[in-house]
Formats: sequence, C-alpha cells, structure tokens
Amino acid sequence: MEFDFRKDFITGQATVKLSMGHEAFATWLEQEGQALNWIEGLLTQVVQLQQREITEVKLVGSEFSLLLNQEEAQVINHSLLNNDDDSDLQDDWSFYDLEIEACCGLEDFLNLLESWLEFIQG
Repeated sequence: MEFDFRKDFITGQATVKLSMGHEAFATWLEQEGQALNWIEGLLTQVVQLQQREITEVKLVGSEFSLLLNQEEAQVINHSLLNNDDDSDLQDDWSFYDLEIEACCGLEDFLNLLESWLEFIQG
C-alpha cells in the first residue's frame, strides 16, 4: 500500500492519499485518526492481534467501522452496512464503493498506522 501524508499548517489537520483501492482507509484515518492517544491505542490492539492475544477488533466511528482480525483490516462505511443487496444499481456503484470500503493485510495496516503516528507527532 502506497501513501502520502500532508498537513494543513493553518488548521493542523493531517491528510493522507492512498493507492487506488485503499481510498476508504484515507477517509477513515482523516476522520478518526487525528488524536495521538487514539492511534497509540489502536496500534496496541494490532500488536495484540499479531501476537494472537485477541482474535478480532471492531471499532465503530462516526461514518466508518474498522474490522480487524489476525490476517487483515477492513474499513467499511456505515451506509454499506445498511444497503439493500437487491438493488439493480449495485454494479453501477462498484467504482464508488472503492471510496467507502477497503481491505488490506494486517502488516500493511500496521505500517500505515505507524507511519501516520510518526507524521502527526512531527
């Protein structure tokens, strides 16, 4: 997963651009991950997953839910959780879904979080 961090020096808001297919992680991280202690706590949980001390983590945020297990990380917009799967428009929205749902390996997710923490601390 490729990423690029930026900071608005007027507002102090950090932003991230992620590789195609991972855009939802960027939106989620910008919304939920601005606080150092929140990121540090999440990193602790990722390490616990890697060490097999816990089997899964679910964090419900304002617009997205983060689902972690010992293999992967998934972020999904709440609107998808309430979606009616019988809709004929599903195929038409598949490109848009890239911005509201994404998945990656736990190692890639850990790398993203550690890099993000280092960036927002600086």
